[in-house]
Amino acid sequence: MTSAAVPDYEEYPQYCYHLSPTITKWCPFRASDIPQLRWHPGFQGQDDTFFHLNHPIRWVRVVGVVVAIDSFQTRRVYTVDDSTGVCIECSVSIPQPADPNHTAHTAVKAESAAEPAADLYPDVDVGMVVDVKGNLKLFRDQKVIKIQKLQRIRSTNQEVQFWNKIRDFRSEVLSKPWVLDRKVLRRLEKENKTDADSKGRENKKRRHRREEDARSHATGGDRTRSRNAYGGSSLRKPYQPSKLRSVAAADDSQYDALGL
Repeated sequence: MTSAAVPDYEEYPQYCYHLSPTITKWCPFRASDIPQLRWHPGFQGQDDTFFHLNHPIRWVRVVGVVVAIDSFQTRRVYTVDDSTGVCIECSVSIPQPADPNHTAHTAVKAESAAEPAADLYPDVDVGMVVDVKGNLKLFRDQKVIKIQKLQRIRSTNQEVQFWNKIRDFRSEVLSKPWVLDRKVLRRLEKENKTDADSKGRENKKRRHRREEDARSHATGGDRTRSRNAYGGSSLRKPYQPSKLRSVAAADDSQYDALGL
């Protein structure tokens, strides 16, 4: 029985990702590389962060030929082939007009009918070479690119330049794990703990206020709530006539009987 291979790199917490050389970059990829990106064990269920070694990847860039365009009511899908043996689907959402009678059921039904959608890139057609930039998403368990920018490649020289970028990115960044200095890691860990403690105190204060409000409502059966002159609220006991006013009321009743 063989055990799973232990990676020779360190998996960093999410609060370190802002220092990653990939997290905010348009990472140039071959289409065949994208299915190989994996999930971090702590990110199961999240479909927007993937990893090569311990490099977090969200934003990617591919260049290839458009081999198919599928139009639906809510989205348009461009299938891109970059000659690496794998095609990648790149989709763009179509803004929908506000319609109170529009439901999720009718949207799915309309999309299944393949009704034409508005064309955000009318100059792009099948057979054209395009440069796609977008963020990675999961759609039906497949990695797809949600398009942020799509433009035509008008010369072979531009395409060659992109392939050179892929080569340099792989050799300079992806070929080796991301390494953080231990001092930096300890500082980030301390800052994260401070932030977590601060949030914990705020949550405790809010929970305490909710409990106080709950107790006030629970014991407020013999009290009424009134507003003060500044718009705030206060609790006061309901009006209780004093003994003196009771006596005065009794004396007044005698005069009332005499018609005075």
